[in-house]
Formats: sequence, structure tokens, C-alpha cells
Amino acid sequence: MIRGGLVTLFVRDVGAAVRFYVETLGMKLVEEAGAGWAVIDAGDGFRIGLHEGGAPEGRGAFAPSIGFYPKIPIREAIAIYENRGVKFDVKEDGPVTLAHFRDPDDNVLYLCQERRPTPSSKSGA
Repeated sequence: MIRGGLVTLFVRDVGAAVRFYVETLGMKLVEEAGAGWAVIDAGDGFRIGLHEGGAPEGRGAFAPSIGFYPKIPIREAIAIYENRGVKFDVKEDGPVTLAHFRDPDDNVLYLCQERRPTPSSKSGA
């Protein structure tokens, strides 16, 4: 029923944000109107709207974070992005690996991937 979605992030500098999402993370710019806003295609029908205006006051504990599913093994994706200057906080959380990072406006982003069981971790082995 739902094919994709859009999340809006408030940023200080749309141009800098577009460069981060396009050049650093490898996403595609869909639309840009002056310096005030842009739309980024994050893949599979998911889009990020970048709107100039800075982060809302009192962001607090309920600030959104955006998760991405990498197309390649998560450790390879982390290595590529670290080579581009992205810093990660990686955690194994149950059956998934989470790699949190931030964009230039301090928005919380993360990579998420299920860990595949190794042959020795299967029951009965």
C-alpha cells in the first residue's frame, strides 16, 4: 500500500546538505529550488526533503533519526563512508548491526543490516 515516503530535515545550508547526501552518501538530487529547499532520492521510493531554516528549537528526545539499508555488506559501506570522512558509532543490537552517524546539521542517521548467522551459531551445531 505504501511504496515510499518523505522525511523533511531542517538544515542551515541546503547546498552543504545536498553535497553531503549526494557526494558523500551517493544519493541522487531529485529537485532543487534556489537555496531554500531540495529533494534527495534515498532509494526505493524514499525521499529526503531538505528545508533551509536550521534545526527546530527543543529538538529533544523525540527528534527523528533516519535509517538506511545498505545495498552492500554494512561493514563495507561503513569503510567507504569513513574514507569520505563520516564517523560512526557501531552497535550490535540483537539480530541487527546499527551504525549511527550525523549529517552536517547534526541530524541523526544510521545504517541498519541484519546479521547473518554463522554456521557455528545455528542451534544444534
